[in-house]
Amino acid sequence: MMMYLMEVFFDISYLCIILGLGFRLLLENNRDAKKFALMTLILGLGDGAHLLPRIVSNLTVNGFEKYVFFLSWGEFVTSITMTFFYLLFYDYYKKISGDNNKNKTIAIYFLAAIRIICVLLPQNLWGSSGNYLFSIIRNIPFAIMGLVLIIWTFKFRKKEGLENVSLLISASFICYLPVVALSRFFPLFGLLMIPKTVAYVLLVLRGFQYFIKDFEVENILKDSVVFLIMGLLGGVFYREFTKTYSWEEFTSLGLVHTHLMVLGFLFLLIFYILVKNDLEKIYEFKKPLVLYISGLTWTVISLILRGIYTITSPSIIIFPDSALSGLAGIGHLMLGFGIIWLVLKLLKREVRYAKV
Repeated sequence: MMMYLMEVFFDISYLCIILGLGFRLLLENNRDAKKFALMTLILGLGDGAHLLPRIVSNLTVNGFEKYVFFLSWGEFVTSITMTFFYLLFYDYYKKISGDNNKNKTIAIYFLAAIRIICVLLPQNLWGSSGNYLFSIIRNIPFAIMGLVLIIWTFKFRKKEGLENVSLLISASFICYLPVVALSRFFPLFGLLMIPKTVAYVLLVLRGFQYFIKDFEVENILKDSVVFLIMGLLGGVFYREFTKTYSWEEFTSLGLVHTHLMVLGFLFLLIFYILVKNDLEKIYEFKKPLVLYISGLTWTVISLILRGIYTITSPSIIIFPDSALSGLAGIGHLMLGFGIIWLVLKLLKREVRYAKV
C-alpha cells in the first residue's frame, strides 16, 4: 500500500513542478523561452489528463476497475500531447543547434503525423481496457521519433542547452517502451514510469537553466506570480473536484489555494519589496528561498493528496493516517526552516546596514 501512496505523491509532485516551471518560463521576456514554456505546459497538462485519473484510482478502493474509461481516454490525450511535446522540442533543438536540415524536419513531422493517425484509429478501443496490438503499433512511430532525436541531439551533447539531453531522451524511452510492451502482463514494469518521468523533469530543467541562468531580484517577483497562477488553479480544482463528488464537508483541498496565495504569492511579493534594492547581496537569499519554496510545494502536494483521498474514500482506510501526516510534516519542517533562514538573513542584512 505504501508503494501506491508514494506513487500518488510522486505523480502530484511531477504535475505541480512541471506546471510551475512552465508558468515561470512563460514570464520570461524571450520568445524562445515562451515556446519552451508552451512545450512544458503541454507536457504537464497532457500528462495530467492521464495522471489525475490514476491518482484518483490509487486513492480509491478498486479504483483502476472503476475508472477504466477515464484512465483510457486520459492515455489518449497524453499520446497526442506527447507527440506535440516532441515537435516543440525539435523546434528548440533546431534553435540551439542551428541544424535546419529540411529532410530532418520533414521526417519528424511525418512521424508525428503517422503517430497521431495511429492514436486516432478506432481499433485502439479508447474508453476500455484497450487493444494491446494497437498500443504497440501506435508507439512504433513515436519510438522512431525518439530514436532520431537521440541521434541528432547526441551530436550536440556539449552545446549549451543540449548538454546530456540525448541521455535523458534515451532514459525516457528505455523506461517507457517496456511499460508499453510488458506492463499488461507484468504490472511491476509500470514502476518504470517513475524514472521515465524523472527524465522528462530533468529535460525541462535543462531548458529552464538555459533560459534562466542567474538568480536576480526579479526572479522573486516572477516566482510570486507563479504562485498566484497556481493558487488560482488550485481554487478552480478544489471547486470542480468537490462539485464532481457532491462533497460539502471539509477537505484539505480547500487549503491549497490559500497556502499558495498567502505563503506563496503574498509572502514572496512582500519579500521582493523588502530586498529589491539590495542587488549586491541578493544571491545570499537564494538557498533559503529554494528551501522555503520546496517546503511550501511539498506541503501543498500533501494537502492535495489528503484532500483527494478524503473525498474519494470517505470512511475507508486505505493508507495509515500516520503516513499522510508524516508526509505533511516533512513539508512543514522544510517550510519552517526556510522561513527562519530567510528571517535570519534579513536580520543580518539590517545589522550590516546599521553599521554603515
